Formats: sequence, structure tokens, C-alpha cells
Amino acid sequence: MPELIDTHTHIYLPEFDSDLDDMIQRALQSGVSHMMMPNIDLESVDAMMALAKKNRACKPMMGLHPCSVKNDADDVMLKIHQLLL
Repeated sequence: MPELIDTHTHIYLPEFDSDLDDMIQRALQSGVSHMMMPNIDLESVDAMMALAKKNRACKPMMGLHPCSVKNDADDVMLKIHQLLL
């Protein structure tokens, strides 16, 4: 079976909590070796990082989703940058 990488998933969001572990297991059994999790905004960082710590296949990606860009985007990006250090 070929190794697959899910390049964009927000499985750290609460709507996936009810079957998160089963969903990850199904993905791994189907050949998905890594799940790349792009950040949405500052509020989603903790959940994303917690899942990345819990499951090595889940890889966090920091940033700011285009739909979350507001007037304070510069401040938000500075805070995101600080979290990376």
C-alpha cells in the first residue's frame, strides 16, 4: 500500500471529538502516515498542539487562515511567530 499524507486537516476542532481516535486509526490503517494540521487562528493553537503531542502522525502547521484575517492581523501574526520561538 502506498504511503499517503493528508496535507490539510482540521481534526483538532471540537466537531471531531466524538470519534477522533477512531478516525485517526482508520486513516492510519488506510495508509495515511501523516496528517498536516494547519492552524486557523490563535484560539485553535492549544487544541492543535495537544493533538500533535498526543499523536505523532498529526503534524501542526502555524499560521493564520485567510478567513480569520481581521484588522489585528499584524498583532496576531506576531503572537503566532512568538509561539514558534
